[in-house]
Amino acid sequence: MPWWGKTIREDRIIDPQAPEGFTPFRETGGYIGLSGPFYWKQEADGRFEYGFLAGDRHGNPNGVLHGAAIVTFIDTLLGHAVVASTGRPCATIALTTQFVAGAPIGQWITGRAEMRRLTRTLAFLDAEASAGETLLLTATAIFKVFEAR
Repeated sequence: MPWWGKTIREDRIIDPQAPEGFTPFRETGGYIGLSGPFYWKQEADGRFEYGFLAGDRHGNPNGVLHGAAIVTFIDTLLGHAVVASTGRPCATIALTTQFVAGAPIGQWITGRAEMRRLTRTLAFLDAEASAGETLLLTATAIFKVFEAR
């Protein structure tokens, strides 16, 4: 059977048991809702760690995590990192990704972002995503930071 005819198993879409300390994103509508659920937690040092369970719907025809799924995750966590740092809304201006390795479906994917520079209107960040000890993707990004609403 071709991959597009496979049944999506609900138990692989939403992880009801995210690792301890992770909180689901409040944003559950729109594209984030279709792509997630995504989770976050704040470490003792103030840094954030993000995660999601790579379910069947996140896969590609080769049975591994689709590149678009992990890029969506990275873009979302980068935006969260900007808002957490500034308290202001933002939008992606540029996002450059490098795929390093693949991950099978069913793995917990984690991500981190690091602010390299923040000006009044721009944020420059680096990010990476991993499955366990395997680095999957690295990214650099520029975000427009808007005035507070």
